[in-house]
Amino acid sequence: MDSTAHDRHETPPLIFLTNRIGRLLANAIRDYMREEDAQVLPQHMGVLSDLWVRDGLRQQDLAISLIKDKATIARSLRTLEEQNIVVRIADPDDKRNKRIYLTHKGKSLKSALLPRAKQVQREAMASIREEDVQTCLNVLEQIYENLKKLRPQPK
Repeated sequence: MDSTAHDRHETPPLIFLTNRIGRLLANAIRDYMREEDAQVLPQHMGVLSDLWVRDGLRQQDLAISLIKDKATIARSLRTLEEQNIVVRIADPDDKRNKRIYLTHKGKSLKSALLPRAKQVQREAMASIREEDVQTCLNVLEQIYENLKKLRPQPK
């Protein structure tokens, strides 16, 4: 067997595999949102997910949670604000910061989009034993925690 044939059957490195999985999941969710005529882009789902859990986060909180720079978060927020999905309100405790809140429309998107995202996730894990899925999730969570320790913490 030549090395080329052998290389084709090796498992891709973690970075490529997780990137491909993330893109395929995002594409599946984007296709659904297109079918539903939803105006939310896949890159906005992280912002919405965080706000669905804890409304009123600061832009910096979102940047840290989503591991994105402040400029990227600012662009996403601007788009979501233009679509009347979020509003930015001055933080009463620190006027330099803005708190991000979901509008009624933003809150209602949860019931429209989250079930489809969960369905895509179920389809992605179909035919995989539950214990294997749980092991995979546990390992990925540990990798995530290990990598977070390598990143400099914002001041």
